[in-house]
Amino acid sequence: MKNLIQKYFVTVRALQIILFVAVTSAVSLGQNLGCNFKPGTITLNLTGQSQGTNIVTYIVLVDGGNIIKYKSALNATTIDNVAVGSYKAVAITWDNSQANAPVVEVGLNLNNVDHCWKSTAVDMSICDCNTTTNSITVPISAGVNPQYVLTNGRGVIQSIQSSTTFSGLTNDVYNVYVACGIGTKPNLLVGSNIKLVTTSDLCEPIPLPYVVCVAECAPVICMPMTVMKLVK
Repeated sequence: MKNLIQKYFVTVRALQIILFVAVTSAVSLGQNLGCNFKPGTITLNLTGQSQGTNIVTYIVLVDGGNIIKYKSALNATTIDNVAVGSYKAVAITWDNSQANAPVVEVGLNLNNVDHCWKSTAVDMSICDCNTTTNSITVPISAGVNPQYVLTNGRGVIQSIQSSTTFSGLTNDVYNVYVACGIGTKPNLLVGSNIKLVTTSDLCEPIPLPYVVCVAECAPVICMPMTVMKLVK
C-alpha cells in the first residue's frame, strides 16, 4: 500500500510540472502589445514544458467565446492561415499513454476539452495591413519631453527617437508608444522589451499599431533587362 501511495504522488507531481507550459511570443505580461502578427502563418514558442516520449502538445487559438478557431499540428509551434482578429493562445498538454486522450478539434469549446493540462491563456492580435509605405508618422504627443518608441509585434524595441517619423521600415508588424518625463527610464533601450518599461514612464501606454505591407518585386520581374532593335 505504501508503494502505491508513493507511486501516486510521484505521478501527480510529474503531471503538475506540465501545468507550467507557457505560450510566449508576442503575448506576455506587461504593457499592451498592440498588434502581434499579420494574417497567415504565425509562430509561437513553448517554454517550461515537461519533456518525455509520451508528452504531447497542441497550441490552440480560441475566440472570445472560448471556441477553438485554430490548432497547430501535434507538437508543432506554428499555426497556418490565421485570419485577422483577437484570440487567446493556449497550450494543451497530456501524456499520450494515458487511458483517455483529450479531443482537441476546431469548433469545440475549450472548457469541454478534458483529460489534459492547459497553460494560462495569453492574448494575441492579428492585424491586417494599414500602410503600404516604409515610413510612418505618428501623432505628436502633448507629454513632457516625448520620446517615440517603436517596437515589433513581439514587443522588442526597435527605435527610440524624438521625431514622430520612422523611416526605412520593412514588411512587419510595429507598435508605437510614447515615453515622457525627465530622467533615466530603466529598460527603455533598443533591444529591450516594452513589457519591462513601467507604465509610469509612458504617457501613451496603449500603442498605435502599424502593419507595413510594402509591395515586393519578384526577382523574375525585377531583374535588369536590355531592349535591342533587331536589324534585318
